[in-house]
Amino acid sequence: MESELYEYLIRNTEALNEKWQKLHEEKSDDSRERGSEERKQYNRTFIENMAKIFINDNVNFSAWSEQVAVRRANGDTPLRDTLESFKYFRNIFWSVIMEFVNENEEQISLQTLGEWSAKVNASFDHVIELFTVYYQQISDARLLSQQQMILELSAPVIPVFSGIGVLPLVGEIDTYRAQMIKESSLHKCTELQLEHLIIDLSGVPIMDTMVANELFQVVRSLSLLGVETTVTGIRPEIAQTAVNLGLDFSNISTYAHLSQALPVIISGYQPS
Repeated sequence: MESELYEYLIRNTEALNEKWQKLHEEKSDDSRERGSEERKQYNRTFIENMAKIFINDNVNFSAWSEQVAVRRANGDTPLRDTLESFKYFRNIFWSVIMEFVNENEEQISLQTLGEWSAKVNASFDHVIELFTVYYQQISDARLLSQQQMILELSAPVIPVFSGIGVLPLVGEIDTYRAQMIKESSLHKCTELQLEHLIIDLSGVPIMDTMVANELFQVVRSLSLLGVETTVTGIRPEIAQTAVNLGLDFSNISTYAHLSQALPVIISGYQPS
């Protein structure tokens, strides 16, 4: 009866799709998905694949799961919404199978019904597992990309002359951001092949001792890379913090303003 069940499900693909879509619209607040033809096509493909489990023991759900995961993750659809949708459709799908069973009850044993139930549940569980894995991978990749963007925006190293760059820092700097600045500045100086970096602190209103120490470590790390550092725009309170911390800025050139430092550094710069 498996082939007959397969044909029955295929004939009812559109009816299944409509029930799934209607239930989704009742449960979801996402207006973008309402009546979406693209969503309906994904549903049709899934229904057809699910029907195939009754005539093929090796139905491949991987491609479908990945495509839907990409769409959901990039559309910022919460994972729980899609998992709920699978739960609802599992019930819809099984209800149609039971309609077929009721129409052919004399030819279907309890053992066969149990085997079909096991197949359906195993297939749904497999798809949910695949989808969750792909969704997590895509979400992690997006998060990493966003973190990289934040990192670059938090510590934008701007090349202003051959071998010379400026790192303008604006806003409050906590320990986490200071660590990001350290990582980003080291990477960008290497990438841009800079020999001199001007760190401008004129946009930083306040800095505690831990952050001041982190920035001092940035200067020391850059020195190890052969990058000379100049610090501009140090506010009195930040200077006091550095003194209290015992940080030695005697080997670091400092200027009150970036506009004072740039002409001096550029005029005296000799590319290596």
